[in-house]
Amino acid sequence: MRIELEKQTLDHFFYNSVKKYSSNKALAFVGEEPLTYKEFGEQVDSLKKKLKSFSVKKGQKILLLGDNSPNWCFAFMAITTMGAVVVPVLVDFPEADINHIIRHSEAAAAFISDSIYTSMDLTPLSDFKIVFSLTDFSILVQQEQAEKEEKKSKETEKEKSGSEVEIQEDDLAEILYTSGTTGHSKGVMLAHKSLVSNGMTGIDSVKAVNEDSIVLSLLPLAHSYGSTSTFLGAVYAGAVLYFLKRKPSPKILIDAMQKLKPTVLTGVPLVFEKIYHKRVLPEISKKKLLRWLLNFKVSRKFLYRTAGKKVMEMFGGRLECAVIGGAALNPEVEAFLRDGRIPFTNGYGLSECAPLVSASPVAETRIGSVGKPAGGVDIKIVNPEPDTGIGEIYVKGPNVMQGYYKNPEENEKVFSEDGWLITGDRGYLDKDNYLFIRGRSKTLILGPSGENIFPEVVEEKLKESPYVEEALVYDDDGKITARIYPDYDFIDQTFSGKSEAQMVNTIRKLLEDIRKETNTKLPAFSQVSRIIEQEEPFEKTPTNKIKRLLYLPK
Repeated sequence: MRIELEKQTLDHFFYNSVKKYSSNKALAFVGEEPLTYKEFGEQVDSLKKKLKSFSVKKGQKILLLGDNSPNWCFAFMAITTMGAVVVPVLVDFPEADINHIIRHSEAAAAFISDSIYTSMDLTPLSDFKIVFSLTDFSILVQQEQAEKEEKKSKETEKEKSGSEVEIQEDDLAEILYTSGTTGHSKGVMLAHKSLVSNGMTGIDSVKAVNEDSIVLSLLPLAHSYGSTSTFLGAVYAGAVLYFLKRKPSPKILIDAMQKLKPTVLTGVPLVFEKIYHKRVLPEISKKKLLRWLLNFKVSRKFLYRTAGKKVMEMFGGRLECAVIGGAALNPEVEAFLRDGRIPFTNGYGLSECAPLVSASPVAETRIGSVGKPAGGVDIKIVNPEPDTGIGEIYVKGPNVMQGYYKNPEENEKVFSEDGWLITGDRGYLDKDNYLFIRGRSKTLILGPSGENIFPEVVEEKLKESPYVEEALVYDDDGKITARIYPDYDFIDQTFSGKSEAQMVNTIRKLLEDIRKETNTKLPAFSQVSRIIEQEEPFEKTPTNKIKRLLYLPK
């Protein structure tokens, strides 16, 4: 443990880190000078005073809606270290969903970025006691009663910094709304101990972040992976954390990394898949011989090693670890990272677990695995299949949520009688306790003789083809069907010079060849019967998961 805590609450956690790392650099946008931890603490104290002046009290919910920024971090810490409850909201949620969250959370105040405040019709905000700009902490909305409370507070309350209320480990710290693929998001209730323990155990499990680390986060802070694993993890380690001012397209990301030269990069698999599809494959496809060599394991390994050197240079040349999580990592991309000698680790988590469940250090990763159970976290496989050991993944530990906010029906479904969280994921533990994920219980397809077919496994096999960018597999009247969004850029470069009509036929033939090639790698009961070309990218949730229900047969 890098900081000593009397108890695992965010006030103890934060102020102990500020004290220990006071002169260390803490937060900044890429290209700007970071604040120190001492200055970070001062910003948080100043903001807490402002909140107290409007009589914000322990237990009250405060909405936090804005893009990644140091100000977001100040607001998060000010809210939680005074005992109030933070309600982070992903900026990519549709307007209707944000309004639903505002009403459902019963928040009394908010921090919101100016751009969102002016561009969205968030009517429920008009009932809030106070709404602050996340840009400069000025007041956007103020009720008359709040104004009176502010005046009274200034006259009577003696301001203090640090913790003034007694916060307990089991007190609610955060309500985190999930970006569900099947309807309205649910409010995950996370206690102080859940956040603090998980933020610390993530760093201790990965063993890649320390006081000298330069961390670049590509994750939204309103997502548990971005807030707990990356933000709180960096604070625990005393590292400096940088944010991008714009969404990380490959060009924006590479420019930022050339400037920053990070030692640690945190992101979802999609980021690395985009680099592979948009940077690595196009380079290989320029020469016919290299495209041919890509079909053979030994020569492919050599090509990936050569490309990996260039990618490491693109990343700034100092990368010690890319921490990947939030979704399944494509096997071909994982092969590229390994053969290209790009240091990475792949973890598993879910919002209901704050989020981290499993991870491993770079040197101890295992192909296809999401690591071993994180410190203090227990995993068990329930009702495993006799031949494969694959079963329902249950989790227990201090990181597990208290339940879904105002949703007793779902709480009954998600917890077992003896208190284990039912994750809804299926997988197995090997003899060394490494966890392997095979798919979601909800998406499981039953084969003709009752066999379990995991569409995610078939999707990953399809995506082993360099011509496939995205894939979605489902059952259509007893037939395994795949929708494929081709990598059109790679296809254009590979088959340049063809007419539009010829290209249509080329893609049709490619998809059929992909189907046949994929089926050679699958048991007969899970083989793909039909492929449909998806001409536009799949519609996704704010955390880049395909909205499956939109594409399933009615």
